[in-house]
Amino acid sequence: MNSQNVALEHYSRLDVQREIADYCSGRWVALHFLDSLGRLVFRRYLMGKPITVGGADDLNSLINKIGGVRSIYGSANKYGLIQRVEDVFNFSNVRLCTPTWDIDGQISNWKKTLAVARELVSFLESEGVQKSLYIKWSGNGCHIHIHEEAFSDEALSKVHPLDLAYATVEYVKTKVTQKILGDPCTEGIVIENRMDPGRVFTCPLSLHRHLDAVCICLKPNQLDSFSLEWIHPSTFRHNGEWRNFRKGEADQIALKAYNSVGGYPNQRLSRRRRGKRLDEQIQEWLLKH
Repeated sequence: MNSQNVALEHYSRLDVQREIADYCSGRWVALHFLDSLGRLVFRRYLMGKPITVGGADDLNSLINKIGGVRSIYGSANKYGLIQRVEDVFNFSNVRLCTPTWDIDGQISNWKKTLAVARELVSFLESEGVQKSLYIKWSGNGCHIHIHEEAFSDEALSKVHPLDLAYATVEYVKTKVTQKILGDPCTEGIVIENRMDPGRVFTCPLSLHRHLDAVCICLKPNQLDSFSLEWIHPSTFRHNGEWRNFRKGEADQIALKAYNSVGGYPNQRLSRRRRGKRLDEQIQEWLLKH
């Protein structure tokens, strides 16, 4: 079966559609699809509007309308409303943001990637973040996420969601990178902070854009059991408990991180500035992506 037939069969599954749609709720959606010439194209807009998914039926219609869909992504930001381009340019419209660590590796050294993931998860658990953690194995590497609902309303009233997420990712990345430096078991694996206003990450149960691999979720207690068989399209093993969280359990580490490293460097997003639109630099970046 060729890769596009794999994609057609995979995205026709109701369980896949429902999982992707649930994750995309409130997020700005992006797609990789193959055009008529077989070229991989990245799209974030449809008919002049940001792409959104309101449910499984909506996702199915989107896939049928565009055709050749390969990979599906959701923004780190969750918005109050997404109807116009201006809605994703307005910081006051950002309700929540999902802190995400990108552990960059290759599928050939997946065990080293797994070792780094264990260290990062262990650090977060030691800081009190446990129920709200989940891991997405996205193909060559993995993403570690804190559920965006793990921040209390009180914390979010003090610091903009993107500032809080950026600071948490940067602080933990620095601490864990220092710990694994020089360890041959993690050599060559990089932890990256890619949090920014327009960032998207692979949705649960999306296919990788190049590999015939499914982006599956697992909880920390499954890391030692994970193998590459879990990401095969015909036999994938996925944990829907990525939805679980404990409200407020990420407050302590997030506020400590914010006080240590500050917020997103190109645009301070404190609550006193939430009503302002993105500056010209960020608008240009978003329009290009």
